[in-house]
Order: sequence, then structure tokens, then C-alpha cells
Amino acid sequence: MHQIWEIPELLETIFGFLVTSDVAVMASVCRSFWWTAMPYVWGDIDTFYKLMQLLPEDALSTTYDDLVAPFTIKRRLKESDWARFLIHSHYTKKLCVILADETWKDYLQLLPDLPSTPLLPNLESTELEISQVPNTPNLKLLAVFLPHTLSKVQIRIQKSGDLSAARVIRMLTEDIELTHLKSFSIGGSTDSAYHVKESVSKFLRSQQGLQAVTIEIGSGPEIFGILHSAGQLLHLHHLSLWTERIYSHFEQAPRLLFPELETLKMEGPPSFIHAVLDCVGSANMRSVKLLVDDDGFGEENKAEYAILFTSCLASIGRFVHLKKLDFESGMAVSTRLLDHVMTCKELETLRFIGADLDPLENGESLHERVTMALPRLATLEVEPPATSEDSSSAASSSSFTGT
Repeated sequence: MHQIWEIPELLETIFGFLVTSDVAVMASVCRSFWWTAMPYVWGDIDTFYKLMQLLPEDALSTTYDDLVAPFTIKRRLKESDWARFLIHSHYTKKLCVILADETWKDYLQLLPDLPSTPLLPNLESTELEISQVPNTPNLKLLAVFLPHTLSKVQIRIQKSGDLSAARVIRMLTEDIELTHLKSFSIGGSTDSAYHVKESVSKFLRSQQGLQAVTIEIGSGPEIFGILHSAGQLLHLHHLSLWTERIYSHFEQAPRLLFPELETLKMEGPPSFIHAVLDCVGSANMRSVKLLVDDDGFGEENKAEYAILFTSCLASIGRFVHLKKLDFESGMAVSTRLLDHVMTCKELETLRFIGADLDPLENGESLHERVTMALPRLATLEVEPPATSEDSSSAASSSSFTGT
């Protein structure tokens, strides 16, 4: 074999372009390939059952079917039975665990014979897909999937109207130490928010060191309630929110602040987006991405939508250190509304989807007006709504790049 293949950096570059199955084949070429390939083969595991297949064949009976693979322990496991499992799980950084009635029973079989060393010593990210767990989840079992090394936890609620997710989140708050946690994400059906909003709020209050939070569950007011009761989250840099496409009304939105916030990503009705924009810290904001829904408005309420959309842009205008602004309107709105973000003098990238070109200007004059007001602007993209037909009143799809 040529000496060039002994350069780990070269192999890492090649493996980075391959799918996992191809990397696994290359791992069998030689020992140097094997050592370099292991993080790519076992680094990201989409189901715990794949790791379970590393146990001795005479100890495990498995019927493997996609992501769900019921298994039965046929004999007591010895410490040596875990050797192959531990060699490969050492490389696992990201893991998806399905918590359902049938999988929970499978996992419980392992508890009596767990090895003396942690099963997942270098795990950094766990995604929990929660369908159903017992009324009193086994703490020792949950701790296997949620070691203290974690920096990221993702929760996906698969079954609405069930309290399972609330039970798991409550145990995360009260019984499991996640001292290195930096990122938290929760998503699922809108109906599930009713059962978990209180437990999510308590969890966020217990994790004031979080730097990134994603909430994709519940209505606008429910998300606001979670954030308002989450504490100041003084280290929060990244916030991503999604809510269902219904009208949300806020009499008086509570102050959120999050003074260190740098990036904000939201999708939802304009009333919800405006309420959040108006309440978050502005001093450090660098990037904002918005998808403003028009569901529930229609042509008869176009004026009301335009007013709410204008309020969104006016709130963005206070982010004086903003570098990137990317927003999409579900309904065509006038390019004159860009005047509200001209106070963001440090903008370098501006993308506006859903533009209706003002009758008093053309594409060239629009570019000139915006770039004169924003001297650092390098990229400007202005396009009509993605779903609209080309018309004389819509801005033609165009892009501008300058220095």
C-alpha cells in the first residue's frame, strides 16, 4: 500500500464525502483505515439497537426491522460480553433513542448486567423520540442515554395527549445532572404543548448556561409563556422558534430580553414574530431569519397583515449591529417597508422574499437606494413571494452583489 494512505488527514477528508456504509467497507481494508474510519461509522447512531448488535450473538435474540428492533436477552451478560460494544461506543458522539412502550421494555433487560464503565463515555448529543414511557420512568435507564458529557439534548414528541414527555423532562430537571449542556431543542405536535409547557419552563430555569434553544411546539402564546418563565438565560446566543400558522394576539407581550442573543430564527404569524422581536435583547443581535406566514389573513385582510409586517421590520430596526437579515413574507408587501431597517448600518446581507416593487421605483433605483443607506451591504436579494405568479406589480426575481 502506498505511503500516502498512511496520512490520517487525507483519509478523514475522503471519509467525509462518503456515506456511512461505504466508510464501513473501507474500514476493513487495513488497521490504519479502521482506526480512522471508526468515528465516521459509529459517531452518529440513529438508533440504540445498532449498538446492541455488538453484543455476543449467543446472548441476544433480535428481530431487526428498520429503527425498531425488539430483542431478548437469552442469558446473563458478563463484563467481557460488553467489550466489543464499548470499543465502538467510545466513538459515538450523537445518538437517537426511541422511547416507546415496546423499546422501553427492551432497554430494561440490560439494567441488571450493565458493565462497570459507562456505555457511552463520549456522547455529546442525544435525541429522544418520545411516544410513551411508564408513569415512573427508570432513572438508571434514562441516565444511560443522558450522561454528564452531553452538550445537546433534542426531544421529539411523537404522541400528543400523553404525559410521557413531561415525565422525562421533569426527570431531566430534578434527577439528572447535565452540567455541560449548551443546547436544548423540543418539537412535536401543537397539542403536546399543553402537557409539557410547565416542565419545559422549569427545565430551562434549571439550565441558565444554555447557549442555544429551539422550540417547535405549541401556539404563539404558549411559546411566549415558556420563554417568559424560563429566566433571563444570560448566556443564550441562538434562539429558534416555530409555531402553527394561526393568528396569535398579544395584549401586552412580556419582556424576554436575553441580552446576549446573537441569532434569531422564527416562523409563524406576524403578530407572534413582532411580539418576540420587540422583547429580545438588541445589543448583540447579528443574524435574523424570519418566515412570516399569511395563513388566516387572505386578500380581505391584506392591510392588517401589512401593518403587522411593518411592525416586525420596525422592531428589527433597533438591531443596530445586525449583519444578516433574511426574511420571507407569505403575502406580497411593498419594498418601501425596507426603510424600517435602514438603521441597521452594519448590514452585510439582506434577503427579502415576498417583495412588491413600489410603483415609484424600479429594480435599479431600489438597489441604489438600499445600498446608499447601508454602506456595508455586500449582498442584496429582492424577490416576489415564492408562491405568487409573476405579475407587473411584483418585484422581478433579482440579486445584487457589491463590495
